[in-house]
Amino acid sequence: MFIYITSVFCCILLICVADKLNKRAKVLPFAIVFLILFTISGFRYGVGTDYFFTYVPTYKQIYNGTPPPMEPIFLWLNKLCIDFAGSWYQSIFIVTSFIFIGLIYIVIYNMPCSKVLLTVSFLCGGYFLYSFNVVRQTIATALFCCALLFVERNMDGKKRLQSLFAAFSLVAIAVGFHYSALIYFVVITLLYLKLDKKIYLSLFFASAVLVPTFVAVIGILLKGTKYENYISGYWPDPSKAFSLSSLLFVGFFFVYLFTESKEDDHWFNIFRNLHFIGSIAIMIGLFIPLGQRVSALFYLLNFLSIPYYIEYYITEKNKMLIKILYLSFCFFMFLHTLAVNGNGILPYHFAI
Repeated sequence: MFIYITSVFCCILLICVADKLNKRAKVLPFAIVFLILFTISGFRYGVGTDYFFTYVPTYKQIYNGTPPPMEPIFLWLNKLCIDFAGSWYQSIFIVTSFIFIGLIYIVIYNMPCSKVLLTVSFLCGGYFLYSFNVVRQTIATALFCCALLFVERNMDGKKRLQSLFAAFSLVAIAVGFHYSALIYFVVITLLYLKLDKKIYLSLFFASAVLVPTFVAVIGILLKGTKYENYISGYWPDPSKAFSLSSLLFVGFFFVYLFTESKEDDHWFNIFRNLHFIGSIAIMIGLFIPLGQRVSALFYLLNFLSIPYYIEYYITEKNKMLIKILYLSFCFFMFLHTLAVNGNGILPYHFAI
């Protein structure tokens, strides 16, 4: 537990320093934060429920020439690690951690809001510790976060065709890590919606009523496939997987919905639509494990959308109070995860 608390404290302190510097000078503290988090994530040993349950057996199967069915890019990464590191399965955790932390800090560096809020949100709000167990899906979500940078550029009229191509290319790579990221192709097109509040509400409540129908259709589509266990496997009662992060995500759909956007604020439109689509996914996730896994593709994005809203849509009079409340919530989530040993992150062991 000590290593998590100490590293998070050091990273937040470094980002506080970086926030006072110009864009070029920020690079050094950002690089140090990257190295700290990369070391903790990449050189963990036996940390995360799926470390020995999924990823090590998968690596060994590939090493022995009998790879299980899996996403092509993740398979290629395992083979690449085998080519350079042989049977040393720790190599796949080093490579995936390098990719994941790198992608996240590219996004944080380029987001137009407080780097401190973004960093605390990422480290303490659940995303960072979740990545110790759910490796492929968290990388896929990080790639989608990078895609959002290009979606915003496209909305802003900057190199429209190239930006859109880059966004869809990043999502295609995300699919190569986890097939659930296929939904992001649809999501990107829906990010351009600009609907009346009444229409958003009508669609939201209509979707809530139709959730049993969605579940039935998904069951029919997946019947007989290797993904059938997502309907009745993993969690007998998926509603127990509903978390504070999910609740916060759905709550912020209504916050974004009933807030008037500033003129030409493309990020606001992106986040409002993300919360709209993701809230529907979360409702489906209350009934089937597949939906719960897909909903994680959305509620992890709290780490971007909430700091942005606080930065630009909370009045100066109330901003400090709201920041304290949100930071307190993140620290509570962080300490609670450590206390209950969520996703098997304790005890922590170094690989070397």
